[in-house]
Amino acid sequence: MVISTVMMLRQRAIVRVFERSAATTAATACTVEQLGLKPGMAWYGLVSHAVLRCPGEGRWFLDVANWQRLRRRRHRIALAVVAGVLVLLGLLIVAGTLSRPGAP
Repeated sequence: MVISTVMMLRQRAIVRVFERSAATTAATACTVEQLGLKPGMAWYGLVSHAVLRCPGEGRWFLDVANWQRLRRRRHRIALAVVAGVLVLLGLLIVAGTLSRPGAP
């Protein structure tokens, strides 16, 4: 859990660098050196989700639509996990209440 949180924070930082550099289209793509970044696990995670794209010549740009899609998916997953935990907690409370001696 901690690793995935750190990974998401690192990915967000990488995306901010691309946004600040205005490298958001194939025409404005930049090299890793120009961006001052060092590819690592977070970088390759974004590449695998097609958030970072390479039009060639070692230049990269941020696919904003795919980044927004990935963020929406992560938010939906987080909401589903929270909802699942709340449902489980509710069931445990109900089960605990019903199992007490003298419960109605």
